[in-house]
Amino acid sequence: MWIMKTLCEDSIARGRPGVNRAGNSRLRPNGFGRFAPRVALAALVVSTGLAATAAADSSQEPPTKEAQIAAIKSVMEKTVHRIQEIAGQPVTRLARTPDMDVTLFPGWFHPGAMRPNFNSVDVRATQEFPYDKFGYVASDQNPNVVFIGHELEFNSMIKLFYADRSCPKRKLSEPAMLEINHLYRILGRSEQQLAELQKDEPQQALLTLLVSNRIYVAGAALFLLAFGLYLLQRRRTQVEASY
Repeated sequence: MWIMKTLCEDSIARGRPGVNRAGNSRLRPNGFGRFAPRVALAALVVSTGLAATAAADSSQEPPTKEAQIAAIKSVMEKTVHRIQEIAGQPVTRLARTPDMDVTLFPGWFHPGAMRPNFNSVDVRATQEFPYDKFGYVASDQNPNVVFIGHELEFNSMIKLFYADRSCPKRKLSEPAMLEINHLYRILGRSEQQLAELQKDEPQQALLTLLVSNRIYVAGAALFLLAFGLYLLQRRRTQVEASY
């Protein structure tokens, strides 16, 4: 601040022809003498602004890589939970009676599951109805509990999210399958974001460091310029005032 005050006083003195800060009326300011304080003051203001910007940026640091990964994984966990809820909607269970025509199956699902392409799959295209032609169906693992055949479905692109494989799955409506498509897109984007974080993190750190360094270097250079001009002008004023 003392530099700015001195520069302002010099500028006021230079604005009165023939008068310097000491009141010496013999001083004849040349063109440089008139504009040097203004240039110095402008450079000082700019450098101060750059330093303030850099300080503000540093105080608002972006989330760490670990925090971003944790946030993405949280979204994925909630998304998977919702898909499992839709895919595992309860089905009608009936106690078997002697008059029922029941078809037995050796379990409901084979082990394993295909991994869908979350970015493009449409689960409506892979919906199957293998039990439609049967009135009642049951598993040989629990033959006394039967299910209504036309209420059931199988979908190879949803099987990965069949949390309970001890019973068949309820036939999904179109809105339910569209919601799963939407949730799959969220999973696909989340996977891409995780991969980009792990791949680009070193490059982002280097870019941030370079930008930060450039701001501080530019601010320091402008400050030195302002201070140098001030010293030069002060020296010229002292020399001229001694005549």
